[in-house]
Amino acid sequence: MTTNSNCSDLADQKRFRPIQDQHKWSPDCMVAVDDSFELQDEFLFITDPIHLGQTMSASTDPSASYVRTRGLTVTHYGGKASCPVLWCNPYLLLPLSQSLEEKFLVPANTETLAEKISCHSGALLFLPLTDDIPQSLRDQVDEVYTDQNGAKIKIAAGTYRVFYEQLESPQGSQEELYRNIVAQKQ
Repeated sequence: MTTNSNCSDLADQKRFRPIQDQHKWSPDCMVAVDDSFELQDEFLFITDPIHLGQTMSASTDPSASYVRTRGLTVTHYGGKASCPVLWCNPYLLLPLSQSLEEKFLVPANTETLAEKISCHSGALLFLPLTDDIPQSLRDQVDEVYTDQNGAKIKIAAGTYRVFYEQLESPQGSQEELYRNIVAQKQ
C-alpha cells in the first residue's frame, strides 16, 4: 500500500487531539496507558470491548493480560454509534462525528475495510491479533467477528498512534459528539 496525496481529504492533522487517558478518571481501570499500537503482519481487530465480556475485567487471566498489554481502548468520542472503517495510507479512520451522519462522502482512493463497526458502550478496542494470542481469546474474537460485532482488518505494518479528530461542534453542544477516531501510521 502506498501513501496517497489525496489522503488529506480523509483526515486533517490540524484537527488531531490526544485520546483520553482513562487512568485519569479511573486509576484502577485495566487497560494499557498508551495511545499507540504496533502491527507486524497480523490482523487488527476492532470491537466494542463489551463483546469480550469477562475477559476485560479479569485481573489474572492470560486473555485479560493480552488485551491490557497489546490492546488500545478509546473512549470519550460520542458513545453509542456505528460507522465504516476506512483506510488511506497513512490513515485509518472511523468517521463517528455526528456532523458526518448524512453528508459524509468517502474520498477517492479510500478503501472501505469494514462496512460497519458498532459501539454500544462508548468505547472501542483496537487489538492486534499476534501469533501469541491466548487460544481462549482467539476463540472469543472469532465468535465476536462471526456475529458481526467486530472487524478484522489488514493494514500496513508499523506503529500507529491514535487520535481524536475534533470537528467543529455547535456552540453549547458536547464536543465529544463531533469526534472521529484516527489511527495514523508513524
